[in-house]
Amino acid sequence: MNNSTNGPYVDARLVSSLEKGLVNGRTEDYPALTQISVLKGERLNFQLFLRVAPYENRRRRLFNVETSGIDTAAYEVRQVYADYPCFNVDRSREDGLYIDSTTGLYPDVLEPLDDGSRLRPLEDTLTAVWFETEISQAGEYAVTVTVKEEGETVAQLPLSVTVIDAQLPEQSLICTQWFHNDCLASYYNVPVFSEEHWRIIGNYMRFAVRHGINCILTPIFTPPLDTEIGSERPTVQLVGVTRTAGKYCFDFTLLKRYLDLAKSCGVRYYEISHLFSQWGAEFAPKVVAVVDGTLQRIFGWDTPGTEGEYPRFLKAFLPELTDFLRREGVMERCRFHVSDEPGEQHLERYLKAKQIVAPYLPEEAVMDAMSSVEFYRRGIIRTPVPSSNHIEPFLEEDIKERWTYYCCSQFDKVANRFIAYPAFRNRILGVQLYKYRIDGFLQWGYNFYYSMGSRRLINPYLSQSGERQVPSGDTFSVYPGAAGQPVASTRLAVFHEAVQDIDALKLCESLVGRDKVVALIDSLAGRPVTFADYPKSADYLLRLRAEVNALIAKAIAG
Repeated sequence: MNNSTNGPYVDARLVSSLEKGLVNGRTEDYPALTQISVLKGERLNFQLFLRVAPYENRRRRLFNVETSGIDTAAYEVRQVYADYPCFNVDRSREDGLYIDSTTGLYPDVLEPLDDGSRLRPLEDTLTAVWFETEISQAGEYAVTVTVKEEGETVAQLPLSVTVIDAQLPEQSLICTQWFHNDCLASYYNVPVFSEEHWRIIGNYMRFAVRHGINCILTPIFTPPLDTEIGSERPTVQLVGVTRTAGKYCFDFTLLKRYLDLAKSCGVRYYEISHLFSQWGAEFAPKVVAVVDGTLQRIFGWDTPGTEGEYPRFLKAFLPELTDFLRREGVMERCRFHVSDEPGEQHLERYLKAKQIVAPYLPEEAVMDAMSSVEFYRRGIIRTPVPSSNHIEPFLEEDIKERWTYYCCSQFDKVANRFIAYPAFRNRILGVQLYKYRIDGFLQWGYNFYYSMGSRRLINPYLSQSGERQVPSGDTFSVYPGAAGQPVASTRLAVFHEAVQDIDALKLCESLVGRDKVVALIDSLAGRPVTFADYPKSADYLLRLRAEVNALIAKAIAG
């Protein structure tokens, strides 16, 4: 059945969530979606691509978009200006791993349609509507998307949805995208940890969990991350510190409120912020304290991290922190950081920092992003977090809890979520994490709304690159909306599909065996899937999930 409807002035087509419609695209440029299968409770996304032809003496037209057969939430896919879509050195631009590489408009923001799903498309421009649904009952659903103008049907598009009689399992991946509390206070212009700030934090936490982020960066001190040397980020320290006559006392009231809020939002894991500065552990993080009755900064860029007063401070602080976390019942679900992204040139200093905190922290719970396997081989860290383009030597090691991450540097061939990347390059990560038994995934920007180095607040709708420092889409996956509410990106929604893929693959494994699932992954690809080599198409992922769902259905039917 042809999924495209061509009226006198309307072209319309249903397509999968893995298509990105550029403004100058035409509906026929994109594969039509006519049928799809999901598990019970799995979130299904699909799109309507619409192009309205210009004709004379017509004002800009108002359309209504309706669905029947299932209940859906509808969003208009808004274009944003990507000011820095890729590094000039990015070699993968030439092998189909970009939809475009020039500055300009790209589809990304999922803006909820207003009452009645009203839509005002620009003439002769591709407009996309994103549909989202979760179906709890198994069965066959005949879905129809109808486009009307002033009550007259101008397009009607069918979609067959099969819901397999198997529940999508609970999320198994530990997933963090760094949660920046200071960016929320700055963007919404509210005092840090004011009641309004807490309300906004809760909104963003719930939204994160809904999209597969179940581990939240927890700033016991202001995180020493992406801060220009010598400058400061706004203070978001959750632990109160008092120093009187050289003795430290600690207040965990704010930290308890943060943990309680996170629990109520569905967070399962807590990522305790870094105890030393980024890229080498040379300095202490920013710490403020009441000293003899006066609030002041006591540690920061001017404080050595591994010598002097700061190690003595940690010796007093860490036992009390871990005792508090145990009393709260979250210690086993906490992960701790020493320093972010140390290189081999920092190995000895990182070792010294690790030795300072090692007596107080569980060995397996200390994790850091790094690219050199020597940190693990020398026994310095038991839970390394290698980047996806340096993961191969780590896969050869007997690591108990395996993690990986990507950021701006993972641009050559491997998966990532940059705005200019096709959506399959975002979602393929789930298949890769499943195949290589990766337990956790880290990305540094859920809501980083500063320029690089945190020098100033930026407008996220005009720059998603830290003001042309990293490829657009690296710095955040959620936009700030009105009234303290987050707004999803297509990248966040597709990333959540990757998380769901992992659990669908694991369910299939429990029914038919791991060997059969891995063989299916590779046979459909025509070669072994790796982090750098995988099919460059959305069709592969759609076919893989269709095959996996069919195996699940067959196994359940007996």
